[in-house]
Amino acid sequence: MDRTRALLVSLVLLSLTVIGLGTAAETGTFPVPVETIQPPANLSIGVQVDQMGSSITATFRGGFGQNLLKSLQITVTSPDGKTESKNLGWETGDTVTFTGTGCGDQVTGNAVYMDGVEYPFLNEVLPSVSGICSTDYKVVVDPCEEIAASPALKPDPIEEIPANKSVAIQANVDIRTITVEYRGGFGQNIIKSLKVTRYAPDGTTETKDLGTSTGSTVTFVASNNCMERIGADVAFMDGTQYHFFDQVLHISRTY
Repeated sequence: MDRTRALLVSLVLLSLTVIGLGTAAETGTFPVPVETIQPPANLSIGVQVDQMGSSITATFRGGFGQNLLKSLQITVTSPDGKTESKNLGWETGDTVTFTGTGCGDQVTGNAVYMDGVEYPFLNEVLPSVSGICSTDYKVVVDPCEEIAASPALKPDPIEEIPANKSVAIQANVDIRTITVEYRGGFGQNIIKSLKVTRYAPDGTTETKDLGTSTGSTVTFVASNNCMERIGADVAFMDGTQYHFFDQVLHISRTY
């Protein structure tokens, strides 16, 4: 897709989003219907959303698209329909803070790049805060609540590897891309196989071989905007094997 066509597509998407927001405001629909569009990997950005009481903070966490941004806007919509928007800087660690209601406020984010292409990349409904939320507000269900309850996201027990055969890996999320990196360990030279598995909430799995050279990586694309589970199994040349890593990773924003 050339730049002109991409720009036209993005403008159409923006128009549809604006129309949807206007309709929601008129009908009182909440959460506001927003269809997120994740930037491609080379334009990825990370925004962390935190809530403390009624205070909401959005923090820029970097990404491959950091130096190509033109603007980054965060909007908070309360259940009564009030909205507030602020521009978030794109130096890693930049923040903006809002005073929310504590009653399940919706946080959305729009990223515009230097070539004019726009991505509504963030749409999160925060949990209601007990003791702060007024009974006048309707409790909003977290869109990730059903996914979080999936049996497939329940980690299996971890098996401890003896210190003389230790293996270290690290799992990171960049928007919807999960990267697992091998970080070494005393067992590095006696590993027979090292496999990493992504467990999706719907029960499907994806397994990849992770190299045993320090710094080797495997990458997965998340199946949803909420959470995925990552597990790792190592087999050694002496015939022993261990399920040594099992974590649920949150997608789109950091909790």
